[in-house]
Amino acid sequence: MLPEKTKRIANKKGLQEFTFTVTPFFLLMSFTFLLLFNGCEFQIGGKKKDEDKKETLAPVVVQPSWTGDISTYLRLNGVLEPEKEVQIYSRAVGQIVELSVEEGDYVKPGQFLARLDNKEQELSLARARTAVKREQALLQRAEKLFNKNLMAEDEFERIKLSLQDAELRLKQSELSYQYTQITAPFSGTIAERYINYGDRIDVARPLFKLVDKRTLHIDSWVAETDISKLAIGLKTILTTPAFPNHEFTAVLVRISPVVDPTYGKVKVTFEVSGRQGNLKPGQFIELRITLETHKNVQLIPKKALVYEAGVPVLFINQDSLSFRRCVKLGLKTGDLVEIISGIELGENVIVEGQATLRDSTRVKIVSKRMKDEG
Repeated sequence: MLPEKTKRIANKKGLQEFTFTVTPFFLLMSFTFLLLFNGCEFQIGGKKKDEDKKETLAPVVVQPSWTGDISTYLRLNGVLEPEKEVQIYSRAVGQIVELSVEEGDYVKPGQFLARLDNKEQELSLARARTAVKREQALLQRAEKLFNKNLMAEDEFERIKLSLQDAELRLKQSELSYQYTQITAPFSGTIAERYINYGDRIDVARPLFKLVDKRTLHIDSWVAETDISKLAIGLKTILTTPAFPNHEFTAVLVRISPVVDPTYGKVKVTFEVSGRQGNLKPGQFIELRITLETHKNVQLIPKKALVYEAGVPVLFINQDSLSFRRCVKLGLKTGDLVEIISGIELGENVIVEGQATLRDSTRVKIVSKRMKDEG
C-alpha cells in the first residue's frame, strides 16, 4: 500500500486536517495523461522551431574574373568635309549656250564645263588683233624713217606707245573671250549644277559646285584636359551610320594653338582618305581615339560594382556565402573595369543580386556566367 498523503487547509474556522489516499490506478492514469500531453506539446513546439530555422537564400548570378586587355577611348564626332571645295562663278554676263558636264562627273584642271554666248567678245577680239597688226606696220615704217633722221624722236615714241596700247586692248579682249568659257580650277567631282541650257547668268550667280573627294577632313573639339594626350600623326578609328559594319582610319593633322575660352576646348583636324570605301562629304562620323591600353590585367563586368560612400565594393561567392571586398580599380571602358587589387584572379564575383547583400549573407547561385556570355 502507498502511504497516505495528508494536507492541511486553512479556512475561516481555523485549521483542520484533510486526508486523502492516492491509489495506484489514479497515479497510473495521471502519469499517462501527462505523457500524452507533454508529447503533443513537444511535437508542436518542435515543428515551430524547424519553421523558424528555415532561411530564405538570396538568388545571385556569379561570374569569375578573367585576364585581358583594356583601353580607354576619347570619342569625338563631326562632319566629313572636302579639303578642296569651291563654288564656280562666271566672270562674264550672258546666256548659257553649251553645257558639257553633269553632277557626279569627274573633271581635270582646265577642263571645259560650259560656254556663254560670246559673239560680241569674238568681234572685239578680232578688232583688237587688227588694231595690233596696224600699229605694228606703222612702227616698222616709223623705225625706217627714224633711222634716216626723217622723223622726230617724240613722234617715234608716240607710235611705239600706240602699239603697246593696242596690245593691251588685245589682251583685254582675249580675257573677255576666255571669261565666256567656264573651266574647272582643279581636279574634282561636280557636286552640284545650278544652271540649265539657255539660262541667262550674271557674275553673282554660282554655276557649279566642285569638290575634291580624294582628301576629306573632320574638324572636332577636344577638352583642354585631354589635348596633352594627342599628337600630330595619331591614327584613330572612324565610323559612320552609313556603313555601320565597317571601320575607317583617320590621321590627326592639325591641333589649334589656342583654346576657346568660352567652352575650354581646342579645335583638332583629322584627315581621311576619300578612297576608303564610299565616304562622301557631308556624312556624319564618329571618331574613337585610343588614349591608354593595359594588357593582360584582371577584368570584371562593371555592373558587379557597388559603391559604399564612394568606395568601390565587390561581393564574391564562397561556399554559398557572400563576402564583401573593397577593391582598387584601374581603367574603365564600356562594360568592363580593371581590378588592381582586392580579389584573386578567377574568384566568383557576384554580378547580379548584390545590391542588397551584406557580408556573410547566405546566397543561392541561379546562374554562372563566363566572360563571353551576355
